Amino acid sequence: MEDQHLGRLLRELPREQARQGFTARVLARLDEAPPRPLRWQPRLAAAAATLVIALAGAGLLQHARMEAARAARVARAEQVLRELRAEHGRIKKEIEELPESPVVYLGGDEQTDLVIDMRQVESRDDVRPATYRYDTF
Repeated sequence: MEDQHLGRLLRELPREQARQGFTARVLARLDEAPPRPLRWQPRLAAAAATLVIALAGAGLLQHARMEAARAARVARAEQVLRELRAEHGRIKKEIEELPESPVVYLGGDEQTDLVIDMRQVESRDDVRPATYRYDTF
């Protein structure tokens, strides 16, 4: 059946009418009846309180976990710092124990090594690096 045909058939049906005085009786009953307490309000309040407590507990638990993880990271960082300081102390001691060598190795390749004997270099206080000079460009 087509929608238009069905709609026309439904419009042709007689309309249902309320009995005489229906509206007045309904309004009178509404005026007489005491308001009923809403039975779901205490349940809703209990559910909301339970939810708030559960969320607060979960938040506290998460905070405690984050603090524990942070404390573990801090402890690890402090341990690494102690190890670095100990290593620094060992290296510093080794450097201080090294004899002062008058020979400096500057590098090289497979065929040539560049070594300077510092005893052969004149010591002067007025020597400046080439980067401080303007005529090098």
